Amino acid sequence: MSGPADRPSILIVDEDIGFLWWLGELFNDSGYRSIPALSCTEALERLDMLTEAVDLLVVNPSLPGVAVLLETLTRIRMPKIVLILDAGGSDPIPGISADATLERPSGRPPVSYAEWRQKVQKILTKVGFRAAS
Repeated sequence: MSGPADRPSILIVDEDIGFLWWLGELFNDSGYRSIPALSCTEALERLDMLTEAVDLLVVNPSLPGVAVLLETLTRIRMPKIVLILDAGGSDPIPGISADATLERPSGRPPVSYAEWRQKVQKILTKVGFRAAS
């Protein structure tokens, strides 16, 4: 799910491996380098290995350890934040305001790739990024 290191990087943290992979591919298709993590602990491990800054954090706020992840990113350089919300919303992260939110798809009919690509483009525009491709 990663690409050349010269592209802006997006750290995506979610426990659903299918959704994580799919969302990463959408960001990659938009010209960004996605860095997937299934937990905040895994995200912190990946941050230790990175040589470049994270430009955007996309995270499920209900994951254990999200506050520690945000504190670590604040020390490095806080990226823009997009919260992945479950259908019906999620509890916000105390003391953190999201730059945008992205509601996880649920129910039927399934959301199409084209619809989600449009959602991703809107999120990128809202947080001040343009499609790099």
